[in-house]
Amino acid sequence: MGRNPQDNRLSMKAYEWIRDEILANRLHEGEPLSENRLAQELAISRTPIREALRNLEQDGFVKSVPGKGAFVAEVSREDVVEIYELRLLLEPLAARTAVGRVPEEAVDALEADWRDLRDRAVRGEAVEYEEVHLLDRRSHGLLNEHSSNRKLRQILSLLHSQIERFQFLSARSLADVRDTAAQHLEICAVLRRRDPEALARLLEEHIRRSEDYILSRYLRR
Repeated sequence: MGRNPQDNRLSMKAYEWIRDEILANRLHEGEPLSENRLAQELAISRTPIREALRNLEQDGFVKSVPGKGAFVAEVSREDVVEIYELRLLLEPLAARTAVGRVPEEAVDALEADWRDLRDRAVRGEAVEYEEVHLLDRRSHGLLNEHSSNRKLRQILSLLHSQIERFQFLSARSLADVRDTAAQHLEICAVLRRRDPEALARLLEEHIRRSEDYILSRYLRR
């Protein structure tokens, strides 16, 4: 017998809410995730909450401890190193195959948004971590989704949730929004020139800098 579509919708709603709370650091590493409390918070039953927590555990956001329950998964140095090793291997490859396939209007829109974010930072306006994260995610997603390698797109899609958490940590760790905006504007300029090797080199440098930010600032304990 198949699952109730309503249960599927509620489970996805719970998944997205809990994931976003973890990404925004409103649910902290190591914090217990009570099914009863979450069910009350979202005004749904415990069944979709339980399913959401199982899926979040598969995606690396939650850790289940037998006899104790579910907790927000902590991020270790090993986690960061392993994910960034994969990013360095896969994302530049995806970019090489995507460079001639990304629509010009998509590059225009992305560049305009990074310029706007940079200009706001230069004027001294507050820029939220969530904004940097969403724009960074969109930038990398644009390259990944236009890769001509179907298998590569599938692999990156499977890794998406884990990569996203580290992208958000990188956004939280950045000392200067202008610096990350400058990196992405340079990537946009090379993408506009349709230069695959230059794009791959810039992307590798950007990913390495993102990893360094997390390891040296976020995980400096």
